[in-house]
Amino acid sequence: MSRTIALLTDFGLDDPYVGQMKGILAAKAPNSKIIDVSHGIDPFCISQGSFFLGAALKYFPANTVFVAVVDPGVGSGRRIIGVELGSHIVIAPDNGIIELAEAHSCGSMIVTDLSETPYSVMCSSTFHGRDVFAPLAAEIACGTSLSLLGPKLTLRDVVRTGLKKPLWMESGVDAVVLHCDRFGNLVLNIPDSQIMPERMSMPGRTVSSEVDCLSPRGIETDPGCVRRVSCYAELQSGAVGLIAGSQGFYELALYQGSAAEKLRFKAGDSLRLKWSV
Repeated sequence: MSRTIALLTDFGLDDPYVGQMKGILAAKAPNSKIIDVSHGIDPFCISQGSFFLGAALKYFPANTVFVAVVDPGVGSGRRIIGVELGSHIVIAPDNGIIELAEAHSCGSMIVTDLSETPYSVMCSSTFHGRDVFAPLAAEIACGTSLSLLGPKLTLRDVVRTGLKKPLWMESGVDAVVLHCDRFGNLVLNIPDSQIMPERMSMPGRTVSSEVDCLSPRGIETDPGCVRRVSCYAELQSGAVGLIAGSQGFYELALYQGSAAEKLRFKAGDSLRLKWSV
């Protein structure tokens, strides 16, 4: 029986790219179920792709083949890798996108270099998602072992960018925005297992308007203050809060508002939370 195939790209849905990938998969692995994780990753944003992939893994059936294509280096000398994480296999460019998936995995990781398969010889230099990744995924989903497709890589040779590790300091933490969801919540690379203080500040942050700094009673609040809360409804109107989100990371949020618009951050941006004294 063919394995489930999960697609994760920054291609969007306005162009024929995702449809062409699915056409290849339907032709070469007709018995596989194809599931879209997302095609809405910000273009070229590897950190956001890494977050989506790491967050998705545990919710998919065993033996799923993930195709993760956020590939600004397409057509260059960057490697294509097949990554065994427990029962799952991830096919991806070797650019750091598998980093958070590796961090979330409970078992060992085995990596195969897939850069020299026949699919990589006769292919477009701009669309490896269709010409290389999709046929590789179909072949693996239908039972071909990674060991037949390329040599193993040592883990130290796999590209990592440090996304999984916030920079902790005595006075605070430097973090990266992994994702801004449609509600404007900013998901940070700080695991929700980390104990965070009740109050923090964001030096130099920008607010969208002075009105945003008013509580429901019209009392001005500190625009640099960030309070840790357990749910969105605990926040006063316009106040930024830090909450343990549903994806295993802390997020900056507003109650019925967009933290992304207020703070003017997007996926891939860095920020600093400073401990209040």
